[in-house]
Amino acid sequence: MTQAAERERRGRLHGAAAVLLVAVFVDALGSGLYMAVSVVFFTRYLHLGSGQVGVGLSVAGAVSLLSLVPIGMLADRAGPRRMLIAAHLVRAALLTCYPFASAFPVFVCVIALLAVADRAASPLVQGLFGTAVGKELRVRAMGRARSLQNLGLALGSLVAGAALVPDSDGVYVGIVYADSVSFVVAAALVARLRTTAAAALDGGRPLPWKRRFSVFRDRRFALLTGLNSVVSLHVTVLTAGVPLWVLAHDRLPRAVIAWTLVLNTVVVVLFQVRATRGIESAGDGGRALRRSGLLLAVACGGLAVTGAVPTPFAVALLLGAVAFQAFAEMQQQAGAWAISYELAPEDRRQVYLAFFGLGNAARNTYGPLVVTFLVVRQGVVGWLLLGALVLAAGAWSARAGLSSFPSPAAGSAGETAAPAAAPSAGQAVPPSADPALPPSTDPVPAPSTTPVAAPHADPVP
Repeated sequence: MTQAAERERRGRLHGAAAVLLVAVFVDALGSGLYMAVSVVFFTRYLHLGSGQVGVGLSVAGAVSLLSLVPIGMLADRAGPRRMLIAAHLVRAALLTCYPFASAFPVFVCVIALLAVADRAASPLVQGLFGTAVGKELRVRAMGRARSLQNLGLALGSLVAGAALVPDSDGVYVGIVYADSVSFVVAAALVARLRTTAAAALDGGRPLPWKRRFSVFRDRRFALLTGLNSVVSLHVTVLTAGVPLWVLAHDRLPRAVIAWTLVLNTVVVVLFQVRATRGIESAGDGGRALRRSGLLLAVACGGLAVTGAVPTPFAVALLLGAVAFQAFAEMQQQAGAWAISYELAPEDRRQVYLAFFGLGNAARNTYGPLVVTFLVVRQGVVGWLLLGALVLAAGAWSARAGLSSFPSPAAGSAGETAAPAAAPSAGQAVPPSADPALPPSTDPVPAPSTTPVAAPHADPVP
């Protein structure tokens, strides 16, 4: 790496990347507001039952999962910038419809379409960062985006918490509309993007259908997608495993559940960028997943012990375990970004990133079942089994990430998952540098507007 590139690595991101970071923060701030009041809004303002809300969220999750890869294919053709602008504007429009969606069928339609746009935004953001910065900076840029996203979500949630005190319908509607406005602002920021890789931002020529579906025949990429999904169980450990464990032990104060979420958020905001250092290639990413699996296994071991020690030591052990979980999370995120960037062919980058995101969506489905069964039914043994599972998945990821690992992608040799070409770091220029270019379309890991248990759960692929 040249000295100039090294200086840029240590400095601030600028130009198109800086605009993307601002868009991510604005998006996260509005979504943090919404996430804190969404369920209350559904039940108190729309007068929906808890069962109806649960069915609506389940349908939305299934529809968004099925739409992820087709949207990735469309983004490769139309360009991630245009698709992300469209996703933001669709989200804004659907949120303005929420106050009028009191009928259950209308509610299901609105929340399902909103989930589709939410789910699509994350790989679109990652794809745009891949063109806005050079190869050696893209994982670091995603780390900055994730830190800002967590900060925005936390600040938005704090503001919403204060706004909930009056318990007013007007406040609920105002917060929903504020989130809608945040998406409009984010879309406007994305539309101002200008880079010398504008052609990549605005799509390419149509590909034969065989090449479009080649991701389904890339066994190495599919394997790493599945292994990353298992290692990313840290999300479910934090949002389901720890709360269930605390509730099962009367000696542990209930307030510690909130403390764990705050601790995790603070650690990720402070250290996510640092965790991306030295992680650029698929091999680096595989080793990062191995470290993540090891850290999470240690966290599971610490949680297993908390039930057998006095309360003060149990609380300290639990918070220490969550700190290990947070560092496991940061390593897993950095590794996932490096793997998905490196192994995605440039002309099919968006569909590959979308496919990689299927692992996170699948984890949201099987993760609660696995963690709940192990923690509630098996107790200490369950924590140890879960630690062994993620440790093995991380070790296998390190081997699969190596370039020497067999990667028999479909079709001809030209269809194997080659590293995606990225413009040099010097290619990103300020938004006003080239007004002749068409608007651009892709911000950062866009947070989901559907209710989630933790502010940063699954923001990026």
